Amino acid sequence: MTRGLIVFDCDGVLTNHESSWKFLHEYFDSKDDKYFAILYKKGLISYLDWMKIDIALMIHSYGKPIKREEIVKAFSKIQVLPEAKRVIDELKKEHIIAVVSSGIDLLVKRVCNTIGADVCLYNELEFYNDELIPGGKPHVPLKEKPAVIKRLAEELGLTMDLVTYIGDSDWDILVFKEVGLPIAVYPCGNACKYAKHVIHKLDELIPIIKEYYG
Repeated sequence: MTRGLIVFDCDGVLTNHESSWKFLHEYFDSKDDKYFAILYKKGLISYLDWMKIDIALMIHSYGKPIKREEIVKAFSKIQVLPEAKRVIDELKKEHIIAVVSSGIDLLVKRVCNTIGADVCLYNELEFYNDELIPGGKPHVPLKEKPAVIKRLAEELGLTMDLVTYIGDSDWDILVFKEVGLPIAVYPCGNACKYAKHVIHKLDELIPIIKEYYG
């Protein structure tokens, strides 16, 4: 019998890099301009607008079309944390495991396959003839992650008090306020204040979750 829904953020929680978007900016030597994050937070641009801007900045900086294979090559440098599969295997004995990430599909799908997640949600890049173009499909806009998780819980017949969420950034605070068991992975900045538990290793999740679900 399923006891709960355990939802993981991806970047910085299951991987060794804090942001797949930031990583691509670094890889293509473009500028991750915080100004556009501010505009998104204020509701002045949509998440899709922000995606388009980010991708346009990467292509402009790279100076030529970016091929899908180049992004796959870049993401191959990001590793899934070594303990992740072991921890998820243990949690899957009693819970549904989901990864709900505002990160990029080409990385998040690999992570989900590696750890054996039951549900995997992410944002998709858009390609034309295998060349990256500004745009995409924002299935998990940052500000809408609580609604995405709530909808998933309802589809599974679970209430939000039976949802655990593991995140690591200020963007995760919105989710922490909605779920029964919010857990932050250090370093977690301001988000640490909104979590019931702050962990340093994923192995610490197992006793915390066992105690919460009884």
